[in-house]
Amino acid sequence: MIHIMDAFNAFKIYMGLKAHFNSNYDFTKYGGKTRASKSSYLKRKDKHFFGKVARKYGDDTQDFFVSNFLKNEKGYIGEFNDRNFTDWKKKHQSLKYMFEQDMNLLLNQVTDFNKLFVVENGQHPILFRNYLSQRINIETMIILNKLVNYQKDWDKQINENIIWPNHRNKLNNYDSLLTINQTEYKMKVLNFIKNKK
Repeated sequence: MIHIMDAFNAFKIYMGLKAHFNSNYDFTKYGGKTRASKSSYLKRKDKHFFGKVARKYGDDTQDFFVSNFLKNEKGYIGEFNDRNFTDWKKKHQSLKYMFEQDMNLLLNQVTDFNKLFVVENGQHPILFRNYLSQRINIETMIILNKLVNYQKDWDKQINENIIWPNHRNKLNNYDSLLTINQTEYKMKVLNFIKNKK
């Protein structure tokens, strides 16, 4: 059964995710609850957009907004579109396959799995360089961080203070919204490492 969402609920989801991607607010922790009021919603010139999204996506409204915030963290709804959602949904439907492809690419660049995470002379590690050049997906970065927690070391060791911090924030914001079976992915990584030897 498809849940019918109203425009104001879509607006509240949007506001919660906008706060999540742009402040210390944690959408997951607070269940998406915000102080968004009906009166502030009614004053917006773009309120029709939320009605359209609510009607079109119903239960997938949150996913529509997440997919678009990943492309446009500031939340400019004029840049939100169906293509971002469709691409994101395809990725999630094939997340395991995509992760395997990314791991193959990464492990072909190193002799040891741990070298993916090594920061040499304050420079970006191999893993992060592959992400920046869009050779691997953001989800792979998040999955690997969930498994080996590389971010703490990178925060201390990477010398520059613009590129890594900006991307770290995006990764952290998306992390709580991406649920995976960590045991399953840990086994995948262990199998990759074993087969690499």
